[in-house]
Amino acid sequence: MVKVIIFSFLILSMFSQAIAFQPRGQIQKNEGDQCWYTQIEKESDFFIDQLDETKIRVLTFDDPQCMHKGNLGQSGLNINKRMINNIITKRYSHADANFKTHVNDLYPTSMMQRQGLCIQSEKYPSIGVMVYYKVENNSITHVFHSHSIQGCEN
Repeated sequence: MVKVIIFSFLILSMFSQAIAFQPRGQIQKNEGDQCWYTQIEKESDFFIDQLDETKIRVLTFDDPQCMHKGNLGQSGLNINKRMINNIITKRYSHADANFKTHVNDLYPTSMMQRQGLCIQSEKYPSIGVMVYYKVENNSITHVFHSHSIQGCEN
């Protein structure tokens, strides 16, 4: 079982590496403005602690208050999360993967995942993206993301 899990994880790692990594970009927020970010890749056990360190991506907004919830409250924060999800999931599969990026559609976990949520591909059941939003002062300041070992789970 462990060998199958590790093999699946390695295959997904190789597949995700073939997708272009974007170290700098912008994401539209709930009020229509653009928020600039930088993104790095690093080895970490942030999501999964039962394997050796794996590659994760950390997206950091240049202005920590840019992705603020605004006048919409929690709904504004959820809109921002969805906009982020739409951008980060493009790196993890084919264009037709059709990830469920709405906050209400996120799964609570995936196999061996210890924190964050999971964004599931509608077309490919074995492909999910682990995501964790760091929120400070009602604003998303960082987003940690990586591919899941298998699809998302309830």
